[in-house]
Amino acid sequence: MSDPKPTRSQGDLAEMLEMLLDKGVVINADIAVSVGDTELLGIQLRAAVASFETAAQYGLEFPTGTDMKRVETAAGVSSDASDANSETQPETEPARETTDEHSAVSSPSSREE
Repeated sequence: MSDPKPTRSQGDLAEMLEMLLDKGVVINADIAVSVGDTELLGIQLRAAVASFETAAQYGLEFPTGTDMKRVETAAGVSSDASDANSETQPETEPARETTDEHSAVSSPSSREE
């Protein structure tokens, strides 16, 4: 009897790629190379792989220069791009508040002097 061998059609890779782009994939990886207690290399990887249509539906941020009207038309999403930009602005405001908190923490020490 001959040994059965695995078979793979040409469409498998294309179907898998289509599914990945349609559903989207998020990759989170933390890699550290250490010798003893000394960390020599640290890598933090955060990546999202999706089609533009899927990314637009989930509200992912696009690179500068992306034709957002074309993406919205392809995704069937209304003009939420301006809303997405307004959502990213409040994220920068807490960073300012953190800076203000640090200055507030340093203020009592200056008062003690």
